[in-house]
Amino acid sequence: MNFKIFMRSVLGAVVLCLLFIWLQDILSGEEGRVRKFILRGKQAVETKDFFACADIVSASYSDKYGNSRETLLYATKEFFGYYKEIFVNIESMEINFDEAKTKASVEIVALVIGKTQQNNAEKILEGNKGRFRIKLIKEEKKWYLLELEFFEPITVMGQNIS
Repeated sequence: MNFKIFMRSVLGAVVLCLLFIWLQDILSGEEGRVRKFILRGKQAVETKDFFACADIVSASYSDKYGNSRETLLYATKEFFGYYKEIFVNIESMEINFDEAKTKASVEIVALVIGKTQQNNAEKILEGNKGRFRIKLIKEEKKWYLLELEFFEPITVMGQNIS
């Protein structure tokens, strides 16, 4: 008899947790979904999860540096191979939507430090040099990265990006 009460309590707690998560997702709106998208991207970079990174990039990605989705993912793979560890701290973000809330522009200030295979720490983004903008598009009820732009020239893997 005690086992049945225990199982019902556990099942009830699980149902309440799932309901809470579902309601939180509904009530947070598009801004909450965009913030969650960015945090998923941050985690994917820190854990060097290439497939999670590939999953968040739109098929129509392009940027002012001449990258397509394929070249961005190739650069991501090289980036993950160059750095043994990656630390990302998002200091601030400002989210702006179009009227239909199907596109978003997000300005982010972040500190990004990479530890190379030779155990050297490199600051990739920091302060004003850590400001960048991402443009997102909502496709099939899901947010995807459409464009990436750095405001200041940065050095990644010994290469200047401007």
